[in-house]
Amino acid sequence: MPFVSIITVCFNSEAHIEQTIRSVLNQTFGSIEYILIDGKSTDGTPALIERYAREAPDRIRYVSEPDTGIYNAMNKGLRLAQGELIGIINSDDWYEPDAVEKVVAAYRQHGPAVYHGIQRTYRNEQEVGLIRTHSNALGEKMIEHPTCFLPSAYYQKYGGFDERYKYVGDYELILRLRNQNVPFIPLPEILANFREGGASHDQRAVWETYDLWYRSGMLPRPQYLSVLYRDKFKWYAKRLFSRRSN
Repeated sequence: MPFVSIITVCFNSEAHIEQTIRSVLNQTFGSIEYILIDGKSTDGTPALIERYAREAPDRIRYVSEPDTGIYNAMNKGLRLAQGELIGIINSDDWYEPDAVEKVVAAYRQHGPAVYHGIQRTYRNEQEVGLIRTHSNALGEKMIEHPTCFLPSAYYQKYGGFDERYKYVGDYELILRLRNQNVPFIPLPEILANFREGGASHDQRAVWETYDLWYRSGMLPRPQYLSVLYRDKFKWYAKRLFSRRSN
């Protein structure tokens, strides 16, 4: 059985991180290490992590120190990870109880690949849908990162997250892997649950996506500038109108 590393990065995440932690510790697959990278939180997050680390010292390792962004924190986690397979679950999200078991079963059958599955999405604590984006659609959108598991060998060979990005470093990594023709294997299983409202739903994430598409050669410069300035104009105009209305 392969050893699996799960990474969670967090900052001031006391509202939901306990659910995330429990979802990892309660996996039906037992050969797991859990790495938590805290950005020096000022709320109750460090105390929660420390309590669980005391309860499961053989499974949990954690770091609490300032970072320069989410992808800097994820790269710290990758450097600590010792698993053959690595999953990353953010502190607002949580796994299904048998998520790792299902991924490991597929990995034992197919070998190294990007494994991803179905994501259950929540808005205002209400389920709003199920989604699984195929890798054929990566030219339009990212696959569901909370469901992704990658062999550690891919990070070693192709690199970790590009820290120039603040919002779409995971998308950049997956596009980089696709361009190296690594296999993608979509699983017909719900693996993770995702709460809307995080950094990925910031308008600046949309603009950074355009920049990623341009840098990757997927969006010609004239089209890139056109959609970028159009979206920025609409966004700033909407904010100005909202301020005047209030």
